[in-house]
Amino acid sequence: MFDSRATATEFLDRPDCDPALAAASYRFMEMVNRRFGGIRMVRRFLATESARRHAGGPLRVLDIGSGSCDIPLAVSRWARAHDIPLHVTCLEIAGHTVDIAHEQLTRAGNPAVQLLQEDVFTHQPAEPYDCAVASMCFHHFSDAQILTLLQRLRGFVLNSVLVNDLRRSRLAYLAGRLLVVGTPPGVRHDALLSIRRGFQISELSALLRQLGNVTVSVESARWFRIAAIVRFKPGDDL
Repeated sequence: MFDSRATATEFLDRPDCDPALAAASYRFMEMVNRRFGGIRMVRRFLATESARRHAGGPLRVLDIGSGSCDIPLAVSRWARAHDIPLHVTCLEIAGHTVDIAHEQLTRAGNPAVQLLQEDVFTHQPAEPYDCAVASMCFHHFSDAQILTLLQRLRGFVLNSVLVNDLRRSRLAYLAGRLLVVGTPPGVRHDALLSIRRGFQISELSALLRQLGNVTVSVESARWFRIAAIVRFKPGDDL
């Protein structure tokens, strides 16, 4: 059950996903990101990227599969409090998710966070981003899709990509079962399937090292997360 990544489809990934289930799922994920390190990991990555950058203007960030935009909004508030110029472009393709995100962004009234309903596999920006973030997103893709996506990102992301995702293990699954107690059945299904679709450090490291002209760092993080940074080297494409 945990030797390889599961390939079943989450309810949230289905075009006909019940809007009520989508809303409950994102409320659950927002709680997890807030309490169990999802936001903190992205803040730490963006602090490093900002410190490495010498050009003027805001740090331009692509956020892939943004969901309800809870992480982009949280890191934007943090950046503003620390005088870090930041602009985040959020990509989300699912209509039921975009509706939820639009409500969040309207309430926040934050011009530094922009939402586009686009597929990252076809997205082509007018100008490049400094870095990209994918939080709880890559486990929705096959290994082949992950490599294809990173090859595309090299075309318009100048420096690096953070993969902020789930670390697959029996212990993580047991912890997940406790965390979803009292949630709707669809939320429980997707949360536990997400863990089974997650990554082990060795396999994600081996996958990312198939890319050329990059440096790769893959580490375990607290609360059964995995943090991978792909840093593009100057020169030829991947």
